[in-house]
Amino acid sequence: MKKFISVFFMLIFAASFAGVALASDPATKAAGTDISAKPGDKQAGHKAGPMDKAQRGFNNAAFGWTEIPKKIVDKTKETRNPFAGLLIGGWQGSCKAFARTASGASELVTFPIGRYDKPHILPDMPAAEK
Repeated sequence: MKKFISVFFMLIFAASFAGVALASDPATKAAGTDISAKPGDKQAGHKAGPMDKAQRGFNNAAFGWTEIPKKIVDKTKETRNPFAGLLIGGWQGSCKAFARTASGASELVTFPIGRYDKPHILPDMPAAEK
């Protein structure tokens, strides 16, 4: 049973990192519409349109859970303590994952309604730390 649980969590972590890696769109960044830019930046540009809002909502609803392993890794690197990274990063990741998933679900449901260029949560997708 212990072996099954450890393999299960390793697969979850591997899938989450693969999801984060595949979610970035290099063509968008090359075009100067970097969605990870801050809202006040002059470069901040978001695709505007109902289908873009639906895609953004689907991505956030489907991949919101990837915030949990991302925050665990980031907190572990920051504190250099795996136990603290697991506890603090797990808590912060769970909170961020809930916010991202809920925001994605609301954008997916309300995609025909306006405010196409203002996502609820920034950046649109979890981005790896540089």
